[in-house]
Amino acid sequence: MTADSVNAKPPSKRALRKTKERATKQEQLQYSISTKATSQHPEAILKRQQLKGQNKRRRHNFADRASYLTEAERSNDEFDIKVDGLHDSRLTATSTNGSSTTAYGQSISPNGAHKLHSNRVKRLDASTTAEQVVTAIKRAQNLHDHHDIREIAHFLLEEVDMKFGYGFRGSLLSRLAVAALHLNNHDIALRCLTERRISHRSSMLPMESAAIIRGLLRCHYINEAWEVLEDELSLPPEGWMEELQCPADADELCSIDEEDGEIHLETELTRRRMELHDRVVHRARSLGSIVSRHFYESEPAKGMESITKLKEMGSVIAQCDMSASEVGMPWERIIRGAALCEKERRDGRWTGEELEGWPCNIVYDVLDAMIAFPSENHDATFEALCNALVRRTVFVTGACDMNGCPEADRGEVAFIGRSNVGKSSLVNMLTNRKSLAFTSKTPGKTQQFNYFSANDKPDLERQIRYGDEVPGSKDRDAFYIVDLPGFGYAKAPQQQRQQWSDFMDEYLQQRETLRVVFHLVDARLGPTDEDGKIMQKIGRFVGSDEKKNHAKYVVILTKSDKNVKNAGSKNPGRVSKSVEERLRLSMQQNGVGYAPVVLTSSETRLGRDEVWKYLKLAAE
Repeated sequence: MTADSVNAKPPSKRALRKTKERATKQEQLQYSISTKATSQHPEAILKRQQLKGQNKRRRHNFADRASYLTEAERSNDEFDIKVDGLHDSRLTATSTNGSSTTAYGQSISPNGAHKLHSNRVKRLDASTTAEQVVTAIKRAQNLHDHHDIREIAHFLLEEVDMKFGYGFRGSLLSRLAVAALHLNNHDIALRCLTERRISHRSSMLPMESAAIIRGLLRCHYINEAWEVLEDELSLPPEGWMEELQCPADADELCSIDEEDGEIHLETELTRRRMELHDRVVHRARSLGSIVSRHFYESEPAKGMESITKLKEMGSVIAQCDMSASEVGMPWERIIRGAALCEKERRDGRWTGEELEGWPCNIVYDVLDAMIAFPSENHDATFEALCNALVRRTVFVTGACDMNGCPEADRGEVAFIGRSNVGKSSLVNMLTNRKSLAFTSKTPGKTQQFNYFSANDKPDLERQIRYGDEVPGSKDRDAFYIVDLPGFGYAKAPQQQRQQWSDFMDEYLQQRETLRVVFHLVDARLGPTDEDGKIMQKIGRFVGSDEKKNHAKYVVILTKSDKNVKNAGSKNPGRVSKSVEERLRLSMQQNGVGYAPVVLTSSETRLGRDEVWKYLKLAAE
């Protein structure tokens, strides 16, 4: 041993680590070279091409994995029974070797474990929690895993008791029923619903019932959806509000808090109110789903029957003091479905029988239900409504006397008001048109009685403009919109203003097809002297009970957004108390105190559906 070898220092940790890394890299390089050489072999390439599609199916198509048990194999199994009805009790049978087979065709090991395809929840056994079952159901539904759905169904229906998951077995059955309906496994779904209704009726939640109804509608089980609706989401009995305010069983509802020893009644009442609130909300949403399904399936008669039930819920919604956001009705989808049915009816392609009392347009029934509910003032919903009720608009003529008015062959709605009160802007807002009626910041631009035709025959504008004879006829819901000139504009000649006043008197008294008169008043200023004169005319001609063709008179307060700061969807407009009091006093003094008052704004779109409530009278 030399002196140098004795005095040599041992290698450092860094040097050892570097040496190990170099050795590892060398081994990886040699392995990649050998693997590449093997993979380039012709037999290896052919094998990969053959298994490429098969491996992909095995990873992602669980239907193929579940089909390994072929019909021939199942026919040889004497314990594989097929259940046809809901109440068949032959769910399982035990073979001689101790294993069992279910009605769904899968084998169960003696220890009761069910193997799943999921990596997160690989098996269902006695240690499985409710959260794991929910995870397995969601995954099976999303990936269309029929095998796992069958295994979960057997586990929940046959192996666990009612107290499984701290009493949440009913909720798990609801979730499983929805997933089975999504996979078109109707047998499992109906079994889950039957077991839930028999064993867990006291714990059924409205949200679960609504989800089940949507799943049944998706599979075209309309009658079953109605049964769930009337059984689990029925309306509260009469006098329910008084019962919640002062319950008859108040002594039984009282509970003593263990901490403070005080008696608490409000806690139980609050719980009951919340349950009732959820039931009403989910019943309304489920009815909306049923209505839209009927309309999209070209069943307008059943759809309008469902709309009638929606109208009946309006009073219940009002008593519960719910807002439009809380209810969350799918009005836009319902309107579009009703519009499709009306188009088939209009084009003569609908072969069903029309019942007596049908409206001129089916969408008007939807509008009545919308008015019964809290207004949401949603632009997309109102755009769908306008497109369904006002499909075509055209300027017909401008009349300066009764001889210039078009033929009285349909209903008419007239807009009256002083100059610059916003008549033309309101007409454009209601018809969802930007320039149907000419708007201007200069008062007095409307100089005649402008007639606009809604839902007239196609290409009527070409006939009016060029004189060409256009075939066709007006729709059954056609009507005229009449924009009257503004009164009280000082720069207009006195003779012309007197001519307008005389024409207005004659028009209100003699126009037999006049159905609605909208009197527009500025919400910032209140009624003026000219507004009082208009009210006198209305009370003398339109408001008289002796008049055979009695028209509806409605006061509209315009520009209400100017009374609030930063007007928007949350605060669309208001009217001051002093203006409201002066308006009511002026209406009573002029004999029109009975008339309804509607608050509107063409900027924030406030009051659109409320105005259409009266505008439809012209179409009917």
